[in-house]
Amino acid sequence: MHEVRQIREEEYRDNVILHEQAYTSNPASSEEEIEKLVKQEKEFLSQAEGVVPYGVFKNNKLIGSMKLFDFEMNVFGQFLPTGGLSSVGVDLLHKKERVAKSLVDFYLDYFDQRGYALAALYAFRPDFYYQMGFGYGLKKDVYTVAPHAFPNFKHKENLEFITQEEGQTIVDCYNSFAAQKHGLMKKSFFQYKRAFEKFDIKVVGVKKKDKLTGYAIFSFRARQETNNFLSSNIIVHEFVYTDKDALQQLSTFFHSQKDQVHRISFPTQDETIHHFFTDARDGSDELINFVYHQTNRSGLGLMYRIINVKRFFEQLSKHNFNNANYTITFQVTDSMYSNNAGDVTVKFTNGKPTVIQGAKADSTVTIDISDLSSLVLGVIDFKKLHLYDKVAISNEEHVSTINEIFYTRHKPISMTNF
Repeated sequence: MHEVRQIREEEYRDNVILHEQAYTSNPASSEEEIEKLVKQEKEFLSQAEGVVPYGVFKNNKLIGSMKLFDFEMNVFGQFLPTGGLSSVGVDLLHKKERVAKSLVDFYLDYFDQRGYALAALYAFRPDFYYQMGFGYGLKKDVYTVAPHAFPNFKHKENLEFITQEEGQTIVDCYNSFAAQKHGLMKKSFFQYKRAFEKFDIKVVGVKKKDKLTGYAIFSFRARQETNNFLSSNIIVHEFVYTDKDALQQLSTFFHSQKDQVHRISFPTQDETIHHFFTDARDGSDELINFVYHQTNRSGLGLMYRIINVKRFFEQLSKHNFNNANYTITFQVTDSMYSNNAGDVTVKFTNGKPTVIQGAKADSTVTIDISDLSSLVLGVIDFKKLHLYDKVAISNEEHVSTINEIFYTRHKPISMTNF
């Protein structure tokens, strides 16, 4: 049995060394670099809100560690407390000793005991964490378009650079945007600190009456495929707009860079963004069989997990699940966190859910917690889970009914890196 506890400040150096050995793609190569990383770790943990490092100890030696994050996530218009997990690392000498499992076990119980119903993480391997009960989130696309692909709406009169002194306006704009978008997490100024401290990162915003209605955070990158210092690419890091006018002014801004910019890398979870660009092709001229023009790269990232099914529906007691009048008993399998496994009966009355254990159900649905997490957040339809043999239902004729209960027009998106 491993001991898991909070990492003390005098142990930060041990944790930095552990992570340098666990993540080896760009390791520190000198004592000076290690000291710099320790200093950065101390500054980060002293300034970041709701972030706590925990470690696994064996004979008082740190053999694994992680960071726990305290978030608030928009779930169908209501911000719910959400526990984040990142920076999971295991000592090279203690791999395959279930150290990572001890960390995740502690993480799930930690937030469950504090009254949370949701957890989220970025998986180093999605299939690994799917087996641990985390459901897939919405994929993220990265388009690499020519500047002229951004429509020119012929106005950007409210656009200006945003300084660090105005940083809170970025936070306010983002949090206003987050209140409109299912899946987004609230942010604080600390999460934008780096954007203002590094000169190569630019922040422009649409400002009206001292209030931002949209902004873009981006940087320039030299082109690698050609020796031309007069031409570069743009990497967009964050793109936020709270109204149509802000979208148009930001689009016009990027369109106007076409004289010196070759391509713009644009990350998005908007599944219809190709209708916005005038040319969504990525410049590769690649065709996908038969004649489909290559437009973007795509990847899996954030994964979600319900850590207390009963509490999740209780926290969403005011949400309307499509005016449903229906009762479901979920037979939940959760091999990772047994406290969350078992039967939960939810009665939907005019769309509002109520947990009534033992009530007579119209259907019984057997489902793993990973797929249930994706289903109830609107990432995937019940019909698709049924088609893929991910669920079993006692009444096959009611598949469409349950599909309608959990149908949502808006899938959860994420713009929080951790």
